[in-house]
Amino acid sequence: MLVETHFPRRLSPIRYDAYLASGWFRGSLMLYKMDLLCVDETLYSIVNIRINLHKHHMSKRQRKLVARNKKKFNVVFGPVDITPEKERLYDLQKPRFKGYIHETLTEYLAAGVSDHVFDTREVRVYDDHKLVAVSYFDVGSASLASLLGLHDPEYSASSLGTYTLLQEMTWAQAHGFKWFYPGYVLDQPSAFDYKLRLGDIEYYTPTQRWGKWAGFDRTRTAAFRIEQAMATAQEALAEKNLPSRSWLYPFFTLGNLPFVRLEFLNLPWFIALGHDLEGMLVVGYSPLSGGYVLGHILPCPNEFPQAALEFASEYDNSDVYWNALMKYGDIISNPTSLSDILDYAETWQQRMDAIPTTL
Repeated sequence: MLVETHFPRRLSPIRYDAYLASGWFRGSLMLYKMDLLCVDETLYSIVNIRINLHKHHMSKRQRKLVARNKKKFNVVFGPVDITPEKERLYDLQKPRFKGYIHETLTEYLAAGVSDHVFDTREVRVYDDHKLVAVSYFDVGSASLASLLGLHDPEYSASSLGTYTLLQEMTWAQAHGFKWFYPGYVLDQPSAFDYKLRLGDIEYYTPTQRWGKWAGFDRTRTAAFRIEQAMATAQEALAEKNLPSRSWLYPFFTLGNLPFVRLEFLNLPWFIALGHDLEGMLVVGYSPLSGGYVLGHILPCPNEFPQAALEFASEYDNSDVYWNALMKYGDIISNPTSLSDILDYAETWQQRMDAIPTTL
């Protein structure tokens, strides 16, 4: 079971509301509700999903899984209590995590705020006295949001990741909750798709409403718009024989945080045209402005926020990811048209200090 973790910590609807109500978000860098994710050498849109528990019934396959595991394991619910054996399960799962990874389970669950902000519970699964799985969920007024599922890889055949999700849903139904948020899926097939088999899924639409999963349309996602715009830009630059090279930029999340004064680069995907005395000249597409962005960016190695995070090993691939923190120098135009970018790039190449990019 893959864990949805990337920096900054993405919030469930319950955690987001709790942040706003508590005021803790004012001093935290962990408030993040952007719907894009750079993993697996691809830019994805995040799609939040939920299940109406008042209408939910387990499928035949799910009932069989629960019945089979009930004979082998003991399940215990309770408040969060971090122990060495739970940290061990977290460490066992870390090689499978995506994006930016908290060093410990304790740091993941704290997310930089006081313990009293969230009502977080855990469900533990034991094989005799051995802890083999644990999952965590937040409790809201009418909803539950699943946060994190961990299991011992030696027990993979028992589908403990799905099993703990089903246990959370059963607990929620027994306590009268209406909505269950299993986290998110991505706008293209991925390892998160097992959640789509949990029940009758609703998804959060681009119009900020909830709709049936059968109506999901990837062409309406931000990732699709960026993908199409960047492909068009790359083709146009090639036709003009203008050298360029593109990278995915995972640190774009920092540029979308509230209350951050530095102008961190907020483009998840950019095309580098080259360097001059003002920095690296790049082109990107912003789904917020609905147009291209042209500007210079600069490195800012001493301005990374204080956070106990590790990087997934895939970010070491410098052919795909630009993994140094960058900030804007000057923004030449935002938004702008592709034709204006091409005109600027052709003129820019004639500058004495222009060094066009090379592959």
